[in-house]
This record gives sequence, C-alpha cells and structure tokens, in this order.
Amino acid sequence: MNDLFPWDLPEDFADGCQTVTYCRRGRPPGVTIAGAIFRPVSPTRMDRQTGWAAADAVWHIPEGSLPGSARPGDVLYDAAGRRWTVLVASATATGRLILWTRDWAASFAAAQSADIEVAETTQGLDGEPVTHWRPWLTNVPIQFHSSRSQTPNVEGGTPTYRVLVAAELPSRTLRLKTSAGVLYRVDRVERPGLPGHPAVLFVHPVTPDVS
Repeated sequence: MNDLFPWDLPEDFADGCQTVTYCRRGRPPGVTIAGAIFRPVSPTRMDRQTGWAAADAVWHIPEGSLPGSARPGDVLYDAAGRRWTVLVASATATGRLILWTRDWAASFAAAQSADIEVAETTQGLDGEPVTHWRPWLTNVPIQFHSSRSQTPNVEGGTPTYRVLVAAELPSRTLRLKTSAGVLYRVDRVERPGLPGHPAVLFVHPVTPDVS
C-alpha cells in the first residue's frame, strides 16, 4: 500500500466487483471484463489538489484482461451503462491496472448526447460524387457553449457554435446528430491538449438530407 493509492487492495473497496465493457477509443465492439472494482474519487483528496472532479472515479481491473495496454481516451462502460473515459492508466505490483476515469456527461454543466457521423463519398450513376453519412460513435456526451460566431460559415448565413465533445475523433469530414435529431456540420476540430479530454468542435446547423 502506498500514499498515492491507499486502496490498492480489493478488500479496501466497499462497492464490490462489477462486469464492465472496455472499448478502445470508445468504439464497439468492446471487451467484457469481470471483477472490475470501482471507487469514486473525492474532490477534496489531498493528493489531487487540482484537476479532479466529483464525476471522477478509479477503476481496478485485472492487468491481463485487455488485449494490449490501456491508454487515455479509451472508454469503460459500467454495469449500469455509465460511460467512463480513461484519463490516466497505471499498473500495480499486484497485477491489476488502475484507471483514473471521468464521466464527462456528469462533468459537463448542461450535458447532451449526440451521434458522430463520418462522410463517405461514392460515385453516382453519372459519375458525380455522392456523399453518404455513416455512424462513427453513438450517444457521445457533448456540451454546447452559448457563445457563437457572428461570422457566417463557409456555407453562409448560419451561425457557428462551439461544442465540447467527449470522444476521440478521426481526421475525416464529420457531422453531429443530437438526441433531438438536429444535424450540425463540423467546420473545424481543435484536438485536446491532454488525451481523454474533450475536443472542441465548431459546428453549424444544416438541413437534413436523404443520404
């Protein structure tokens, strides 16, 4: 036992074990892991004076339960379906992995959810390019900021919104589809400075099409 992790041993956890699903970059299919141990992080812990919130938790999982190493940006779904993003991963001498995680949906002040879709271009009957949209990630926590650009976007006329998205995103043409069915085209993506943290998307609303 050490000062940084005073609850390294399973008997120190009061919440018992769960069976969880672990997804690389948050994308299915995931790996089912039995015997995961959960412990919420107190926001007043003396060894974490800054940077940790009440929506944070530590998970202990068997080290050999993953096909490869855990890394920031991976996602763990608990038995209740709650989504935890890995921020820090470290191994212990007892053969388990310690995952410092955050539930971004609970951390955001006014969380919503959205599906992330990627554009795929095919050739039409007359050789013209046809764009289709394919789901990349579903039910991702997002947060819209009230501020918006007064400058029309490249399509003209509609405002650009700044959105926090708790997901690792591909370098592709993207759009958001909110839980209310509203579509937003992504104009620009600012990658997070730290792995596992939200990306910043600049988006504008678009009229849905049939693709």
